[in-house]
Amino acid sequence: MTTTHRMVGDSTAMAALRARLIRYGASTAPVLVQGETGAGKELAARGLHAASGRRGAFVAVNCGAIPRELVEAELFGSVPGAFTGARRRLGHVAQADGGTLFLDEVGELPPPAQVVLLRVLETGHVCPVGADRGQAVDFRLISATHRRLLRLVEAGRFRADLFHRIAGLTVEVPPLRDRVDDLPALAAALVGEGARRLRPDVFERLARHPWPGNVRELRNVLLRGLADADGVVTAAHLRFDDTTATPVPHDWDGLPLRVHLAQHVRAVFRRHNHNVRATARALEVSHTTVYRYLATDEP
Repeated sequence: MTTTHRMVGDSTAMAALRARLIRYGASTAPVLVQGETGAGKELAARGLHAASGRRGAFVAVNCGAIPRELVEAELFGSVPGAFTGARRRLGHVAQADGGTLFLDEVGELPPPAQVVLLRVLETGHVCPVGADRGQAVDFRLISATHRRLLRLVEAGRFRADLFHRIAGLTVEVPPLRDRVDDLPALAAALVGEGARRLRPDVFERLARHPWPGNVRELRNVLLRGLADADGVVTAAHLRFDDTTATPVPHDWDGLPLRVHLAQHVRAVFRRHNHNVRATARALEVSHTTVYRYLATDEP
């Protein structure tokens, strides 16, 4: 088994991804990492940083987790008096000087922050909120999103000029359902010695699951199975929750996989009285993932 910064698996999809990370790591161009929630976008970003040889820190920021009114101060820093309650803050951009700045869910950045980020990328200088002058910064930008940014550009929710700036190189992290050959290696990495207790029929069953939550969901399923079994774990011990127990059908009726997944999410959504939060908890995915599948066109 080979890894690139803990990226596990030797499937064809993972071998291609690993080769691309090593090749792109040597570049200084910004990289846009795309993939579903839980697929391992941050691990891919860390792999790029490791391959780059940059000596500075790897600074990871979830853009969707920062309150909108604090985004600019968090990213670019602030000085006392810049706004009510402002204090001297070293922003994430400055923290990444000499290293890599990873902006996860970059599509969630509000428009004002998009403008400032574009200016930082174009000038190589960052000016804290409320400051009179900025400082030079040297960082490699890696952005990630589970959305298709071009659709946000078309909808007027993401700047086209910023998109072209951050998407110099693109990387697609494959979903777990496209790399089921990696299930044994992933199990060993996720649960360690517990993987020795898994019978072969476990992996046969796991390979038929659609994995809307990807590797995060796999970890939870394996931990439940190990907790429920006294000794060896068989397929009968696997619990996907009552809402995720339906395996991938063998007859796809010619429909794309995204349609089958969307139908499954809608069914769970109905069982939870059209409650997005409850649906997300049941599927062990983010709220944005639920919204994305609910918005998928019906066949």
